[in-house]
Amino acid sequence: MERNRATAVSPDLIESKEAWHRVQASWPIREKVRVLLELQRQDLPLLEKQRPLRAWEKPWPVEP
Repeated sequence: MERNRATAVSPDLIESKEAWHRVQASWPIREKVRVLLELQRQDLPLLEKQRPLRAWEKPWPVEP
């Protein structure tokens, strides 16, 4: 991947982020879905404070 040399982001930060993404990509699908659901649980209250949720934004009951 070619990088723009005039960037304000340090190359170490970019490499660190790429390494983290490689780790996440190697996770099993169950772990990826678990993380996704957790992030949605964190975001939902913030979104609800701003405005009413649209029908398609309301979470499905996915807890076992």
